[in-house]
Amino acid sequence: MKHWGWRILVRVVWPVFLGVGLIQGCESGEKVVDEVTGNRAVKQYQKVEKGMEKLERQQAERYESILGVEEEDQGKE
Repeated sequence: MKHWGWRILVRVVWPVFLGVGLIQGCESGEKVVDEVTGNRAVKQYQKVEKGMEKLERQQAERYESILGVEEEDQGKE
């Protein structure tokens, strides 16, 4: 009976903690690999680049709409 506590700890509790740790470590492990290989920086750069392209398109559309309004105003005068 004296060794039951250790047996339960080793056979039940320890594998549960180990399994939970492995599951939690999978996502962070991918993040670490991305950080070390530089993929994270590349992903961030691509995201920012897409955002800048979107802003450029929006600004171009606004500029074209402003020019269109001004040309209409000049044509009316």
